[in-house]
Amino acid sequence: MKKGVFIYSNFDFSVKNAGVTRMLYYAQALANKNTAVYLLTCSASPIHKNTFKEIHPNVFILKDNNITQSFFGTFRFIKNIFKFSKARAEEQSFLFYPSPLVYLEIIALFYLKFLKKCNVYYELNEIRKYTSTFHEKTSIKRPKYSIKKIIYIAVFSTLEWLLPHYDGLICISTAIQTYGDTFNRSTIRIPILTNPDLKKEFSSEIYSQKDAFNIGFSGSIHPIKENLTSFFNVLGELKKNDYPFAFNLCGYIDKEHHHLLFEQIAKELNISEHINFYGHLNAKELSTFLNQQQLLVIPRGFTLQNNYGFSTKLSDYLDHGKPVLVTDVSDNHMFIKDGVNGFIVPTDDNNKMYDKLVYIMTNYNAIYDDIQKNANETSRNSFYYENYSKSLRDFLFKASYGSQHEKNVSNV
Repeated sequence: MKKGVFIYSNFDFSVKNAGVTRMLYYAQALANKNTAVYLLTCSASPIHKNTFKEIHPNVFILKDNNITQSFFGTFRFIKNIFKFSKARAEEQSFLFYPSPLVYLEIIALFYLKFLKKCNVYYELNEIRKYTSTFHEKTSIKRPKYSIKKIIYIAVFSTLEWLLPHYDGLICISTAIQTYGDTFNRSTIRIPILTNPDLKKEFSSEIYSQKDAFNIGFSGSIHPIKENLTSFFNVLGELKKNDYPFAFNLCGYIDKEHHHLLFEQIAKELNISEHINFYGHLNAKELSTFLNQQQLLVIPRGFTLQNNYGFSTKLSDYLDHGKPVLVTDVSDNHMFIKDGVNGFIVPTDDNNKMYDKLVYIMTNYNAIYDDIQKNANETSRNSFYYENYSKSLRDFLFKASYGSQHEKNVSNV
């Protein structure tokens, strides 16, 4: 029987970012000679077999997107993918990758699940009402911000009432699976995913500094979510003690955060000459960037958003075989063993972060080979997308799957 998995979202699947990478790994894990996977961005473009390009064996992406965010455009998109799914597969499963835009979420569940009786699943990778965008408390002194926060929390708290109606939730961490179980007893845990056999392309661009220990960070640059304000303070201590370092960043950052980090905090700490921002990089340049760093960091502090989530940028880091330094938030401690396959420190402890950085910089040449070897084994044993092929297929194509929790976790 020919099967089809249709992954739909408001996010543009043709753009390289951590979320898109995760969905591409899902697609490769699911695709075989009997199962085709289609990644569809909410689009006003026609949807038929000639509007897709094959990017991996039996994995297709909608090309020439005319992305729409309108209500009626979204409704037409859902009708189009349903019609297309019936033409391309005898058995269909739909997977929603969420975004802050709510039209698609509501319309798709109503049309596909309630009206057309399809199997519809939900990628639960964060609790959106806990977003770091609204981390500050409401205050009568900030009425505009406070109203926005109240509306945002109300909207996404209300949308959680839809979770019981999905055929299942794919959860990225143990904490979020426990949370998801309170709404829907059909859950599975799939952690971050990697491809240890990833073939990488590199350019001749330079994203590191000579005569410095190069520390790298990629992905969305958010001072609160990524705890970068505190990390800059740690780098300030390295500067005071004359450690030669460069902190190299790439990814999306808004103007307000750019000003805060690079023009205010970096200057106050006298580390501007050690900070290098390379903007948003394409896949080839991102691989070049990551390959040139000596250490890759995810310095997240404890927030509800970080506790429930699991940083998907860690998969990019592990794919490039570089030592990683993370904080003990979410499921990091289940996979990263300090001094064995990477480094891990408590959240929100600048002293421990500083001490660990000094240790790594001082002993780098002696520890690098063992750390890299063990990190590669962790990537292959615990995160390789092929390890989850059967689990994902069984979950998406067995209505009676029930509350089965993926326990395919390997500790190093």
